[in-house]
Amino acid sequence: MLMNLLENISMAVSSIRANKMRTLLTMLGIIIGISAVVAISAIGNGGKYQIQKSLEQFGTNRLMVYMNWSNQNEMQLRDYINDRDIEAIRQLDGIEAVAPIYEEYSTIKVKDKNQDVILVGANSDMQIINNVEMVYGRYINQQDNESYANTIVLSEKDAKEIFGKTDAVGEAITLNTYRGPVDFRVVGIYQYEDSPFNSAINGGYAQVYVPVNTILRIYGQTVYYGVNLKVEDRNQMDYIGEQTIRLLERLHNNNDKYQTFNLEQAFEAVNSVLTTITSVLAFIAGIALLVGGIGIMNIMLVTVTERIREIGVKKAIGAKRGTILFQFLTESAIISLMGGVLGIAFGFLLATGVSVFLKLPPLISLKEVLLAAFLAITIGILFGVYPANRAAKLDPIDALRYE
Repeated sequence: MLMNLLENISMAVSSIRANKMRTLLTMLGIIIGISAVVAISAIGNGGKYQIQKSLEQFGTNRLMVYMNWSNQNEMQLRDYINDRDIEAIRQLDGIEAVAPIYEEYSTIKVKDKNQDVILVGANSDMQIINNVEMVYGRYINQQDNESYANTIVLSEKDAKEIFGKTDAVGEAITLNTYRGPVDFRVVGIYQYEDSPFNSAINGGYAQVYVPVNTILRIYGQTVYYGVNLKVEDRNQMDYIGEQTIRLLERLHNNNDKYQTFNLEQAFEAVNSVLTTITSVLAFIAGIALLVGGIGIMNIMLVTVTERIREIGVKKAIGAKRGTILFQFLTESAIISLMGGVLGIAFGFLLATGVSVFLKLPPLISLKEVLLAAFLAITIGILFGVYPANRAAKLDPIDALRYE
């Protein structure tokens, strides 16, 4: 059996060498189909990986409770969240960290450089909630808030763009606010990974952290429009969200003024949409594989026609029907496998190029590569069955008479 297989492979390779251009054109559909499937899978996996990484950067087990803006016309100042609410929420069971939500758009200026930023009011718990990793210096602490300090924390990326270096701790920076310029001192630099998801969420603005009490003083505010929570058990997020809303409603004696937002659910929804899109695109790519399979069937029918006399000679000297069938199935499988290998290579190159443009890592697993190779061989065998069976059924006398 092994000798028969090796002989068939040798004959198939000889036939392919004798008709290089025809074989290449035959493999084209398989190459396009497999490369598309591999590229789509790699980009889809990269997107899911980036979503998970972005979720980790924004903080896992994170829950936001904020004002119900659909009832904005009915809201009064007393409905907004204050420091008393923050301390009351902190006492709830199952909560690891609590930080108020207050952000403002501003511009930072250093010498002749200006950059638009989002000022994030922070307390010490915000570092835990946002999973902020410091590279240089420190994060905003309780003393900064108690003393209304003009301290600021930048990302590595922003520090490099503004100061020309990442270690900018101690540098002076000016914030342009509607109440005039305010001088700050850089106390820390945090690690930031650039990604399309982060850019989309921040709207392209740099995100900097300042003490929440300081930003409230600068902008003349005393209340917040939301609160960030880090929950100890992710399975309790919905329950704790409801408990937080009930607590706020009791403290403010109101109803339907607050709502929750589960960041993980949002990312899971995006992940689900991405999976659906990937599946649809993979199905479309499968159409190219179908076309490639039809091309293999067509060329194998031509090959059978060209080698009718050879088939007649083999049958005349005792070759069985199964031997002829196996010979042509081997050849169609090899053609398809070669197309699959080229398709995997082109798919990887395509995925790499697209991923560089989208800033996503192309993730191709060995499992998917083996699946693509198996798919290619399967297509070759399935679409080679009819031509091979036609060759096997030829009458040896009629075959020998064929001109």
